[in-house]
Amino acid sequence: MFTYNYRLFDRYARPIASLSVLANEDKGWRPDHYGFEVLGCRHILQFPIIKLIDYADCAESLEANPNPFALVTAAHLRTRRTKNDPRARYRAKFDLVRLL
Repeated sequence: MFTYNYRLFDRYARPIASLSVLANEDKGWRPDHYGFEVLGCRHILQFPIIKLIDYADCAESLEANPNPFALVTAAHLRTRRTKNDPRARYRAKFDLVRLL
């Protein structure tokens, strides 16, 4: 993300906003910056994060939300929930397609 951020800034000479969408299952892992220091010179990129697992309690309201990002989040949460159950995963896919 650091590389994309500075390359876009370099190319377009405009401020760039970066947002991290984390889809992993570790509730404690929430990196919100990247940087390094060499000989007293520091480069750092701080960015907001969204952790999809934080929305697990409101999956039903996500499915009813007209925002396409809400449906993508709901699909991800259903994928996590049906990880080892092929039948449940098939039903979840079918239900999500009907929501489209």
